[in-house]
Amino acid sequence: MEDSLSYGFAALVGFALSAACGMRIFAPLAIISVAAHYGWIDTGDGFAWIATTPAMLCFVVACTIEIVGMLVPIVDHVLDVAGAPVAAVAGTLVMASQLANAGGVDTSGVPAWATWALAAVVGGGVAVGIHAAAGTVRVGSTAVSGGVLNPVFSIIETVGSLMVAVLAIVVPVLAVIAAIALIAGLLVTAWIATKLLRRARRADGRKKGSVSEVSHAPR
Repeated sequence: MEDSLSYGFAALVGFALSAACGMRIFAPLAIISVAAHYGWIDTGDGFAWIATTPAMLCFVVACTIEIVGMLVPIVDHVLDVAGAPVAAVAGTLVMASQLANAGGVDTSGVPAWATWALAAVVGGGVAVGIHAAAGTVRVGSTAVSGGVLNPVFSIIETVGSLMVAVLAIVVPVLAVIAAIALIAGLLVTAWIATKLLRRARRADGRKKGSVSEVSHAPR
């Protein structure tokens, strides 16, 4: 029973980290890699490579490039479009690493395919879903504000992702709570952005219709 609870909690922490990957793909991986490299956390079976110096440097550099790039509108758009499959891989990886460790529970009896299947469906799915919702907010922000608010949203995403990743190492329970709160806020914001985007498109359609009627009016 205790092992089941520990495994379930590891899955929840993996869920939180996957959500963080949906906001910033490499931030959680960089945090985990640094923590594992300096011995602050243990990596599960098959994930010792995350703690190696080359992996840590790669994740930190990728995280830095992603964060800086998100503040540049054109680069932000490219990263958003191309980021979905990468987010899926990152979400799957962080979920699998949590399940492999599972708070010290012996997971040797769990088939590898089961761990990776759960990681891909839950971890990868959550990361892609959050990434898509963030993209919807960004599109709505661009339509309404002309992209002025996009850097602000990017900063919020970055802070949220880093916060969840750090909490997952320091206070895992708070990481899960923070992730759920961020997901709820993001979904509500995405819903509002969708409404505003539809309204803007309808207004644009009416405006074009009015121009067309005037241009075809008899003289």
